[in-house]
Amino acid sequence: MCQTYSLFYPQKYQDDLTANSKDGSQLDGIIVLLCHTSRLIQLFNDKLPIACTKDQRLQHLDEFYRFLIEWREETSQKNSNFVSAKLWFDLQCMCLGFRAMVATKLTQFPSSVIKPALVNQDCVENHFCQVRLCNGQNNNPTYVKQQSTQNSIRFGQTTISRKSNAGNPSVSSFSSSSLPSNAVGSGKGML
Repeated sequence: MCQTYSLFYPQKYQDDLTANSKDGSQLDGIIVLLCHTSRLIQLFNDKLPIACTKDQRLQHLDEFYRFLIEWREETSQKNSNFVSAKLWFDLQCMCLGFRAMVATKLTQFPSSVIKPALVNQDCVENHFCQVRLCNGQNNNPTYVKQQSTQNSIRFGQTTISRKSNAGNPSVSSFSSSSLPSNAVGSGKGML
């Protein structure tokens, strides 16, 4: 059983139900889900590096993915008992994508490490925000529309987020005000 602070109250409540001759097993699924999500939060907040694909934290990620697969199969008759299709897609991308990124990096650069807390998706979210901005309310753009959107983002728009501390400095050391306004050698303004 997973022991984290987020599970303290559900487990105590389950113990209390069982002690009072009531069915505490109704909380089993909730406690298992909380256990898995607590481990994921710990993984993606962890500053300790991952140096091999057999890391225990990656095994917890795999266990969570298997849990989701089993839950989806159990609720295949009634989809309302499972997460939404969009959340399911995001969870698959998170589990499989992170696993693939770790495997790829550690295979191509064997002496490297990955610090999970430093991995984020800001650049990807920024890109998709720009795609949404170009497409307006169109949730299902055609291939041609998507192609033109991608080209306009790549060639015409900035990819720097306005929220970052590195984008659009207010004062530049190379501003146009520091350049002379007269042509060199024109005789104006010279002694």
